[in-house]
Amino acid sequence: MKGAFLKFLYFTVLLMSVLLRAQKPTHAEKFREKVSKNSELFSTNIDNAYQQIRPLLHEARILKDSLSEMKLLDRKCRYFYSKNLTDSLIVSTENLQKKSREFNNYYYEAMANIYLAETYSINKFHDKAIVYLNNAYEILQKDQSKSKKIFYAKSNILNSYSNIYLDINQPRKAAKKILEEINSGKELTNSEEYANFQYLNYSNLANIYIQYNIDSADYYVKKSIELRPKSLSNDKAMVSNYIVLGEVAKSRGDFKTSVANFHKALFTSHKNGIELNKINIYTALQQIYTKTKNKDSADFYQQKLKQLDLNILQSKYNSLQKVIEKEKIEEDENSSQKILIFGIAFAVLIGFFGLFMYRFKRKNKKETDLNLQEVYNQLITLVKNKDESFMFTFENIFPEFSSKLLHITSDLQQSEIEFCALLKLKLTTKEIAQYTFIETRTVQNKKYRIRKKLEIPANEDIYQFIDNI
Repeated sequence: MKGAFLKFLYFTVLLMSVLLRAQKPTHAEKFREKVSKNSELFSTNIDNAYQQIRPLLHEARILKDSLSEMKLLDRKCRYFYSKNLTDSLIVSTENLQKKSREFNNYYYEAMANIYLAETYSINKFHDKAIVYLNNAYEILQKDQSKSKKIFYAKSNILNSYSNIYLDINQPRKAAKKILEEINSGKELTNSEEYANFQYLNYSNLANIYIQYNIDSADYYVKKSIELRPKSLSNDKAMVSNYIVLGEVAKSRGDFKTSVANFHKALFTSHKNGIELNKINIYTALQQIYTKTKNKDSADFYQQKLKQLDLNILQSKYNSLQKVIEKEKIEEDENSSQKILIFGIAFAVLIGFFGLFMYRFKRKNKKETDLNLQEVYNQLITLVKNKDESFMFTFENIFPEFSSKLLHITSDLQQSEIEFCALLKLKLTTKEIAQYTFIETRTVQNKKYRIRKKLEIPANEDIYQFIDNI
């Protein structure tokens, strides 16, 4: 009896051991599926995807899944690059570089060098950027697998060379590098994969040609849009394509089409969380509104440009500090002359930053206390002028307004959300009727329907309720 019990106990322990071993791969597979879904989300909404990266990284380290960890670190780098946050990009890149060397992964080590090259180029150290790109290429040459991942990494290098040439105002050389990249696509035998690859390349090429050949820019942007994958939502390439279409129309005097395309670029950029190229959009819109004598809209985008310039300058200031710290570690003790050059550059940037901040604060000191009212006035002006950019601009300033309304009730129509935006600006019934060319009674009826849908208590002011959203 005792022997039978021991056998039963032995087989029970053995069975549990087998089951536990069977569970481990299942857990790992589920985790990799989460990493894969995060990648898909990254192409549609990088902000939401980025929020998931930190807990996923923690899980990857617990599971000792080094490949997933490097994928996620690479994704962090791409996030900060898309956001123009070069200071954070350097920190993330160094983490990726360290981890890729630890696990002897040529692809991610090369990608780390590419990100560093982009950072150095942004900070005007173009020669150093090229050194990092050369390093990336040499690293990839060590990989003899001829995998598609390595192919795409080499394409990224050509793209980064192109970006450097753009930074030093040599667009023709930049275009040549993209044309090399397009030619390399012959290696892709799958027609769908080839189309996806060239969709991005033609978009990049159009963005370069817009600087010196409008007709070629128009040709290649249309080729890019033709190849756009049907399954792909508006992504970074489409933001670039809308900008090119806007610039083409602007150069031909078709300002209505131009503004519409720039607004599409802003909407897509806002939806996906991509900050790249916003400075080009704001500049173009400011120029168009100045040319068409729409002073209020021109002033509005001029103000947006100032804010964006300040944010970018702050990020560059921080990243330059990190670049210099990195140089001090990498350079020999005898390289004092090079460090001095970086130090001078750093001092110049500090001086420029300080001067910029001083002028910015002095000019806007009186406006600071009235900043919110100023924003309201600018939005009201857009309403008065029946400017198509009103709702987009409103959502840019109050990004959670629509989602909070829809959280209360999903039954709201877009026109009702726009009406709520007018209430948020505290426009009276008479003003709404005047600006939107509808009867006063119609405005009152709309207020009643909004109050009913949002279940606003009878004793609560509708303006106060909307203002709290």
